[in-house]
Amino acid sequence: MMLLTKIEPEAFFTVSEQTELFLLSVLAGVTFGVLWDVFRALRVMLPPMRSTALTAVCDALYMIICGLGLYIFSLLFARGEIRAFYWLGALLGAVIYILTAGTVIMGFLRWLFGGIYGFLHKVYLFAAKPFVFFRQKNVNKNELQICIKRQKNQGKI
Repeated sequence: MMLLTKIEPEAFFTVSEQTELFLLSVLAGVTFGVLWDVFRALRVMLPPMRSTALTAVCDALYMIICGLGLYIFSLLFARGEIRAFYWLGALLGAVIYILTAGTVIMGFLRWLFGGIYGFLHKVYLFAAKPFVFFRQKNVNKNELQICIKRQKNQGKI
């Protein structure tokens, strides 16, 4: 295993080292997929996150984090060398996660947050009912007073 052995300075990685690096980059891609789900969950939980500007900021932040993550990956595991198969492995890991576990997790989170939202909405409606009734009663009373004043001004009363 390359992580436990001392890396000798040489120009090329062996095939087994490249395979291990590719699999590690796939694992890094899975963590990037989990991070993507965190941002998606924020959009589901917080309605203001659905705005275009905040979505763009979150997407830019995600890309910066992933870029730094792959840079740190190459520093820690690959002697600072940037190879295309790291990027492909990370992309493959993220896509595999999002299409498999990510879909299930997001479905569960949507169901969970939908239930929480529905419960809180019912609590809000129940708590606000007396205030709405009081407001409607005052509005009707005010409308009646305005109508009486109009009729007085027109000489009908």
